[in-house]
Amino acid sequence: MKTALPFLFALGVVVAPALVRAEELVVPQGTVVFGALDERITSNGNKFRIGYPVDGHVWKDVVVDGHTIIRAGTPIELRISELTGKSIGGAGGSLRVMAVSVKAVDGTEISLAGGYDQSATDISGLTRALSMFIWPASFLPGKNAVLDVGTVFDSSIPANTRIVLPDGALPTLKLVPRPDLTIDVLYDDIDPKEGTLPLSLRLCDKEYTREAHITAVNDDNVKPILVAIIIGKRGEPCHEFTGRVNLESLKEHFKPGINRFTVSMGGAEATTVLNVEM
Repeated sequence: MKTALPFLFALGVVVAPALVRAEELVVPQGTVVFGALDERITSNGNKFRIGYPVDGHVWKDVVVDGHTIIRAGTPIELRISELTGKSIGGAGGSLRVMAVSVKAVDGTEISLAGGYDQSATDISGLTRALSMFIWPASFLPGKNAVLDVGTVFDSSIPANTRIVLPDGALPTLKLVPRPDLTIDVLYDDIDPKEGTLPLSLRLCDKEYTREAHITAVNDDNVKPILVAIIIGKRGEPCHEFTGRVNLESLKEHFKPGINRFTVSMGGAEATTVLNVEM
């Protein structure tokens, strides 16, 4: 009997983790889900129609409170919600793609709002102010609109949604070195009348400088585009800046969907996305 007790105790220690209940997580309303197209679609009515299911996937992990709740590469249900072919009179075609739903890591089907050329969040509405400087890529005079494979778009989760985390899941804190340069688009400061894109820049562990340029757009190198520094504040170890970029210089490099651009400053580089509805 004395030998049985230690055995039972050890057995209890082994099986205890199996008794841990799965944890629920609330995914907040407005959580952004970036997606990308897996097929080339056009406004040619002979090949496509409204309601056509478009192949697409999650472009990058969706993380809430340290948990990856939707993994990059997860298929997204998409539909063509508007399609207008080119007309005999020379008017161009147009396309809209609506995000319908996506599955979370626990298999929960999550409804989505937005998509390509669809308003997903308040920030998408703000960026529409930029469209007056950019000829809409989804509306091409005398031609069918074309959205290529890899076109990036944003959608959002329209309501608080509960999902179940795997047993014993813990938030993951990634300890990474502080970046030398960070960039943010100041959407609230966009003024359509100025024709410029306002940026916030933070340069750390580098000498103070006011020279900054955009050197790549959508991963393609471009002739350096000046970021005019309006405000510069020295700091230790980080310097803070506010700058503006002429949109006329940028628009020739834009493509349908969400655009990425890289800024070089003080020997450091950083890339951010420009969330423009085109």
